[in-house]
Amino acid sequence: MFASYKKHSNKLYNKLVELSRNKLFYSDIKLSDNFETRVLLIFFHFIIILRLKKNEKYKKNFQDLFDNIFQNIEINIRELGYGDTKVNNTMKNLNKIFYDILYKLDKNDFSSFQERPDLLNKYFFNNKNINEQNTNKLAKYMDHFGDFCFDLNTDNVLNGSIEFKFNNWSMAVPKRKTSTSRRNKRRSHHRIVGANVIEDKKSGEYRLSHHIDLKTGTYNGKKILDK
Repeated sequence: MFASYKKHSNKLYNKLVELSRNKLFYSDIKLSDNFETRVLLIFFHFIIILRLKKNEKYKKNFQDLFDNIFQNIEINIRELGYGDTKVNNTMKNLNKIFYDILYKLDKNDFSSFQERPDLLNKYFFNNKNINEQNTNKLAKYMDHFGDFCFDLNTDNVLNGSIEFKFNNWSMAVPKRKTSTSRRNKRRSHHRIVGANVIEDKKSGEYRLSHHIDLKTGTYNGKKILDK
Protein backbone atom coordinates (compact mmCIF):
# COMPACT_ATOMS: atom_id res chain seq x y z
CA MET A 1 0.00 0.00 0.00
CA PHE A 2 1.10 3.56 -0.77
CA ALA A 3 3.96 2.18 -2.90
CA SER A 4 2.98 4.47 -5.77
CA TYR A 5 1.59 7.10 -3.46
CA LYS A 6 0.67 10.47 -5.00
CA LYS A 7 1.13 13.44 -2.71
CA HIS A 8 -2.03 14.82 -1.16
CA SER A 9 -2.86 18.47 -0.57
CA ASN A 10 -2.79 17.83 3.19
CA LYS A 11 0.89 18.11 4.10
CA LEU A 12 0.61 16.40 7.47
CA TYR A 13 -1.11 13.42 5.81
CA ASN A 14 1.82 13.21 3.37
CA LYS A 15 4.23 13.21 6.32
CA LEU A 16 2.30 10.42 8.07
CA VAL A 17 2.53 8.27 4.94
CA GLU A 18 6.25 9.04 4.69
CA LEU A 19 6.80 8.06 8.33
CA SER A 20 4.91 4.79 7.81
CA ARG A 21 7.31 3.87 4.98
CA ASN A 22 10.46 4.16 7.12
CA LYS A 23 12.60 1.11 6.33
CA LEU A 24 13.63 0.63 9.96
CA PHE A 25 10.15 -0.73 10.75
CA TYR A 26 10.63 -3.56 8.29
CA SER A 27 14.40 -4.16 8.47
CA ASP A 28 15.22 -3.50 12.14
CA ILE A 29 11.91 -4.21 13.90
CA LYS A 30 10.84 -6.93 11.45
CA LEU A 31 7.28 -5.72 10.97
CA SER A 32 5.36 -7.22 8.06
CA ASP A 33 5.57 -4.87 5.10
CA ASN A 34 1.93 -4.96 4.07
CA PHE A 35 -1.26 -2.90 3.86
CA GLU A 36 -2.37 -3.47 7.46
CA THR A 37 0.99 -2.55 8.99
CA ARG A 38 1.30 0.72 7.09
CA VAL A 39 -2.23 1.76 8.02
CA LEU A 40 -1.54 0.97 11.68
CA LEU A 41 1.67 3.01 11.58
CA ILE A 42 -0.26 5.96 10.16
CA PHE A 43 -2.84 5.54 12.95
CA PHE A 44 -0.26 5.42 15.75
CA HIS A 45 1.70 8.43 14.48
CA PHE A 46 -1.49 10.43 14.00
CA ILE A 47 -2.91 9.54 17.41
CA ILE A 48 0.35 10.50 19.14
CA ILE A 49 0.25 13.91 17.42
CA LEU A 50 -3.47 14.26 18.08
CA ARG A 51 -3.12 13.68 21.81
CA LEU A 52 -0.27 16.17 22.04
CA LYS A 53 -1.50 18.99 19.81
CA LYS A 54 -5.27 18.97 19.49
CA ASN A 55 -7.12 21.93 20.99
CA GLU A 56 -10.17 23.99 20.09
CA LYS A 57 -8.21 26.27 17.77
CA TYR A 58 -7.05 23.37 15.60
CA LYS A 59 -10.10 21.15 15.98
CA LYS A 60 -11.19 21.52 12.34
CA ASN A 61 -7.65 20.91 11.06
CA PHE A 62 -7.40 17.58 12.82
CA GLN A 63 -10.95 16.60 11.88
CA ASP A 64 -10.12 17.29 8.22
CA LEU A 65 -6.99 15.18 8.55
CA PHE A 66 -8.99 12.34 10.11
CA ASP A 67 -11.40 12.46 7.15
CA ASN A 68 -8.51 12.61 4.66
CA ILE A 69 -6.84 9.57 6.18
CA PHE A 70 -9.91 7.39 5.89
CA GLN A 71 -10.88 8.69 2.45
CA ASN A 72 -7.40 7.97 1.09
CA ILE A 73 -7.25 4.55 2.72
CA GLU A 74 -10.55 3.69 1.04
CA ILE A 75 -9.19 4.84 -2.33
CA ASN A 76 -6.11 2.64 -1.85
CA ILE A 77 -8.26 -0.36 -0.91
CA ARG A 78 -10.39 0.06 -4.04
CA GLU A 79 -7.22 0.30 -6.15
CA LEU A 80 -6.24 -3.12 -4.79
CA GLY A 81 -9.32 -4.46 -6.57
CA TYR A 82 -11.62 -5.15 -3.63
CA GLY A 83 -15.39 -5.03 -4.16
CA ASP A 84 -17.82 -2.75 -2.35
CA THR A 85 -18.72 -5.24 0.39
CA LYS A 86 -15.07 -5.94 1.22
CA VAL A 87 -14.25 -2.22 1.17
CA ASN A 88 -17.15 -1.32 3.47
CA ASN A 89 -16.30 -4.08 5.96
CA THR A 90 -12.61 -3.16 5.95
CA MET A 91 -13.34 0.53 6.54
CA LYS A 92 -15.67 -0.28 9.44
CA ASN A 93 -12.99 -2.48 11.00
CA LEU A 94 -10.28 0.16 10.57
CA ASN A 95 -12.54 2.77 12.16
CA LYS A 96 -12.98 0.49 15.19
CA ILE A 97 -9.24 -0.10 15.41
CA PHE A 98 -8.48 3.63 15.33
CA TYR A 99 -10.87 4.39 18.18
CA ASP A 100 -9.72 1.37 20.17
CA ILE A 101 -6.14 2.67 20.07
CA LEU A 102 -7.23 6.22 20.91
CA TYR A 103 -9.51 5.06 23.73
CA LYS A 104 -6.89 2.85 25.36
CA LEU A 105 -4.23 5.55 25.22
CA ASP A 106 -6.58 8.08 26.80
CA LYS A 107 -8.20 5.72 29.29
CA ASN A 108 -5.19 4.98 31.47
CA ASP A 109 -3.38 8.34 31.26
CA PHE A 110 -0.97 6.58 28.91
CA SER A 111 2.54 8.06 28.97
CA SER A 112 5.01 5.46 27.66
CA PHE A 113 4.83 2.58 25.20
CA GLN A 114 7.87 1.08 26.90
CA GLU A 115 5.87 0.80 30.11
CA ARG A 116 2.77 -0.54 28.30
CA PRO A 117 3.85 -2.57 25.23
CA ASP A 118 0.60 -4.58 25.18
CA LEU A 119 -1.06 -2.31 22.60
CA LEU A 120 1.87 -2.70 20.20
CA ASN A 121 1.88 -6.47 20.68
CA LYS A 122 -1.84 -6.63 19.97
CA TYR A 123 -1.82 -4.76 16.70
CA PHE A 124 1.65 -5.22 15.21
CA PHE A 125 2.43 -8.72 16.41
CA ASN A 126 -1.12 -10.07 16.88
CA ASN A 127 -0.09 -11.29 20.35
CA LYS A 128 1.66 -14.21 18.62
CA ASN A 129 5.35 -15.06 18.24
CA ILE A 130 6.20 -11.90 20.17
CA ASN A 131 9.85 -10.91 20.05
CA GLU A 132 10.46 -8.79 23.14
CA GLN A 133 13.47 -7.08 21.57
CA ASN A 134 11.46 -5.97 18.51
CA THR A 135 8.56 -4.81 20.69
CA ASN A 136 10.95 -2.76 22.81
CA LYS A 137 12.45 -1.18 19.70
CA LEU A 138 9.02 -0.20 18.40
CA ALA A 139 8.01 1.12 21.83
CA LYS A 140 11.19 3.19 22.07
CA TYR A 141 10.60 4.62 18.59
CA MET A 142 7.02 5.65 19.48
CA ASP A 143 8.11 7.24 22.76
CA HIS A 144 10.85 9.21 21.03
CA PHE A 145 8.43 10.34 18.34
CA GLY A 146 6.03 11.62 20.99
CA ASP A 147 8.77 13.50 22.83
CA PHE A 148 10.05 14.96 19.57
CA CYS A 149 6.59 16.27 18.66
CA PHE A 150 5.86 17.57 22.15
CA ASP A 151 7.75 20.85 21.74
CA LEU A 152 6.95 21.39 18.07
CA ASN A 153 4.81 24.34 17.04
CA THR A 154 1.33 23.08 16.10
CA ASP A 155 1.23 25.14 12.90
CA ASN A 156 4.50 23.53 11.82
CA VAL A 157 3.13 20.08 12.63
CA LEU A 158 0.01 20.69 10.52
CA ASN A 159 2.30 21.87 7.73
CA GLY A 160 4.07 18.51 7.81
CA SER A 161 7.30 20.00 9.22
CA ILE A 162 8.22 16.96 11.31
CA GLU A 163 11.87 16.18 10.57
CA PHE A 164 12.04 13.19 12.87
CA LYS A 165 15.03 10.89 12.50
CA PHE A 166 15.59 7.86 14.70
CA ASN A 167 18.21 5.14 14.32
CA ASN A 168 19.84 4.82 17.73
CA TRP A 169 18.14 2.14 19.83
CA SER A 170 20.32 2.91 22.85
CA MET A 171 19.02 6.48 23.20
CA ALA A 172 17.22 7.29 26.43
CA VAL A 173 13.83 8.99 26.24
CA PRO A 174 14.31 12.65 27.25
CA LYS A 175 12.38 13.97 30.22
CA ARG A 176 9.33 16.06 29.35
CA LYS A 177 9.19 19.69 30.43
CA THR A 178 5.53 19.27 31.40
CA SER A 179 4.29 16.25 33.33
CA THR A 180 2.10 13.76 31.49
CA SER A 181 -0.73 14.15 33.99
CA ARG A 182 -0.78 17.93 33.75
CA ARG A 183 -0.55 17.82 29.95
CA ASN A 184 -3.41 15.34 29.60
CA LYS A 185 -5.67 17.22 32.04
CA ARG A 186 -5.20 20.33 29.94
CA ARG A 187 -6.56 18.52 26.91
CA SER A 188 -8.96 16.05 28.50
CA HIS A 189 -12.11 17.75 27.15
CA HIS A 190 -10.95 17.64 23.53
CA ARG A 191 -11.71 14.69 21.31
CA ILE A 192 -11.89 13.87 17.66
CA VAL A 193 -15.33 13.28 16.17
CA GLY A 194 -15.92 10.05 14.29
CA ALA A 195 -16.84 10.16 10.63
CA ASN A 196 -20.65 10.11 10.35
CA VAL A 197 -20.96 7.17 7.96
CA ILE A 198 -24.48 6.15 6.94
CA GLU A 199 -26.02 3.59 4.60
CA ASP A 200 -27.75 5.15 1.61
CA LYS A 201 -31.38 4.00 1.61
CA LYS A 202 -31.59 3.72 -2.17
CA SER A 203 -28.19 2.41 -3.25
CA GLY A 204 -27.28 0.54 -0.06
CA GLU A 205 -23.79 2.04 -0.22
CA TYR A 206 -21.98 3.56 2.74
CA ARG A 207 -21.21 7.28 2.50
CA LEU A 208 -20.61 10.31 4.68
CA SER A 209 -23.79 12.02 5.86
CA HIS A 210 -24.77 15.03 3.71
CA HIS A 211 -22.29 13.96 1.03
CA ILE A 212 -22.77 12.84 -2.56
CA ASP A 213 -22.98 9.10 -3.11
CA LEU A 214 -19.85 8.69 -5.23
CA LYS A 215 -21.03 5.41 -6.72
CA THR A 216 -24.39 6.64 -8.03
CA GLY A 217 -23.57 10.35 -8.24
CA THR A 218 -26.75 11.30 -6.37
CA TYR A 219 -27.45 13.55 -3.42
CA ASN A 220 -30.79 13.65 -1.62
CA GLY A 221 -32.36 11.68 -4.46
CA LYS A 222 -31.11 14.05 -7.17
CA LYS A 223 -28.52 13.28 -9.84
CA ILE A 224 -25.51 15.52 -9.25
CA LEU A 225 -22.60 13.79 -10.97
CA ASP A 226 -22.46 11.84 -14.21
CA LYS A 227 -20.73 8.55 -13.62
